[in-house]
Amino acid sequence: MKAMIMLCDYAQVHGGKLYATGAAISMVPPVDRKPPHAISLYAAIIVTVPWQSHDQLHKVTVSLVDEQGAKVRIAQPLAGAQTDPDDEGSLVARFVAGRSPIMQAGDETLLAVAVPLSVTVPRLGAYQAIVQVDDTELAAARFRVIQPQAIGLSSGR
Repeated sequence: MKAMIMLCDYAQVHGGKLYATGAAISMVPPVDRKPPHAISLYAAIIVTVPWQSHDQLHKVTVSLVDEQGAKVRIAQPLAGAQTDPDDEGSLVARFVAGRSPIMQAGDETLLAVAVPLSVTVPRLGAYQAIVQVDDTELAAARFRVIQPQAIGLSSGR
């Protein structure tokens, strides 16, 4: 499997297609000047499912970590759900990519995912959004949370 991730102002999936606006973000000004800092962005993700991985259950995990590797919570478990401790705070989904009758041997399926990252981070600095499939890291996007004046924005956003 392969995966790609891009940070953007907004993303959504409609009809299996990924739509991203304001893409290629690497610097994020927070809403609040004092910690903790509220940020708002999206992770636009494409997972490529190869022919031999169709019709099998897979797990995709999206996590946010700081520069020391500490996880920043982006999701809450559903009430009553049992959660693997390694997945706590991450967005976890399970999927099966079925084979369409019109697919030919060797065809791949593209799975589009849009994940809102409207969270509070504890401090300014570097963070990474990480995509794992079946517990293997396949993609990461690094960004820095910086004060608004550092990139010429007015206070507040």
